[in-house]
Amino acid sequence: MKRFTLRQLVLCCGLSVAVTVGLGVFVRAMQWQLVMDRVLAQLHPRLPALIGEQQPDARPLFEDWFIDQNEYLLEKDAYYRNLPPQDLQEMRLAEQAKVLEAYEEDPAGFLHEYNGIWRTWLFDAVVDGKNLVRVGRSGDGGKWVSDPQNLRPGAVIYSVGVGTDISFDVEMAGLFGCEVHAFDPAPSVERSFSDYHPGQPVGKGKFWYHPVGLGPISTDPASADELIIEDHKCPVKRLSELAAELGHDRVDILKIDIEGGEMAALMEMLSSRTLEKLSVEQLLVEFHFWDDEHWSSFVQILGLLREQGYLLFRKEFNLSHTSCAEFAFLRAE
Repeated sequence: MKRFTLRQLVLCCGLSVAVTVGLGVFVRAMQWQLVMDRVLAQLHPRLPALIGEQQPDARPLFEDWFIDQNEYLLEKDAYYRNLPPQDLQEMRLAEQAKVLEAYEEDPAGFLHEYNGIWRTWLFDAVVDGKNLVRVGRSGDGGKWVSDPQNLRPGAVIYSVGVGTDISFDVEMAGLFGCEVHAFDPAPSVERSFSDYHPGQPVGKGKFWYHPVGLGPISTDPASADELIIEDHKCPVKRLSELAAELGHDRVDILKIDIEGGEMAALMEMLSSRTLEKLSVEQLLVEFHFWDDEHWSSFVQILGLLREQGYLLFRKEFNLSHTSCAEFAFLRAE
């Protein structure tokens, strides 16, 4: 039997590893190509009838590694430059409508088709916000707001769920002169506001804290008001109840970040049309997609918001947890 030297064995093992890694890279490249083909297919503009003309021919970007794309890209650029802004918005609305229709036709199939990271590509903005400002600190505490510089004097802001970060609340009051009401019933949060004074001046505006949560927290009537935080049962109220108690017939901006409780609370607001009754202009929500049930509820809520005139102008996924994302809506004029 032929014996191999240590050097030959090491060389053989090295070649084996190199071949394995090379095959792995090749397979991943092919998978990524399929992913990009699918994304491009979803993003490719459709509905040319909206402007009464045909779009330039679409060429697959990965048909040939050496294909010259210049002519194709120049044609696409000219096509988009000639589109009136209203037509672009109609196209985006129509694209969103097709996705919502696909869910309504086959919810189970939709959830299976769009899972994991695919869900981050769905439901982009369909309207353009104006003079967008990210209010609050960088990271999880900040929220995108449309044209905050031109809010009406003393605009009313409801900030539901503040935790340990009130940078959004402070800046909305201090920089833009708003009347900010923060709601969070967690015992630790309530203790942190022990020295707080109602209507406390903050810059150009004022700030209030209320130790109450937003309900219902579940669509099950038996547990709709059973909010347990830090081993304590905490009080919850509907948005309509909070506004009535505070004497507000209008809420300019409603911000919600309540760790999954947003689904049931929004369903109640939409069924009672509370958003419409309070003339809420902007709705800023951190949605939590912990499982298929939450994702399914989100798609339903998006459709109901659209029916009541609330259109998406911004989304921002949490970089460390794509199961959480900020969605911002404007009320259509």
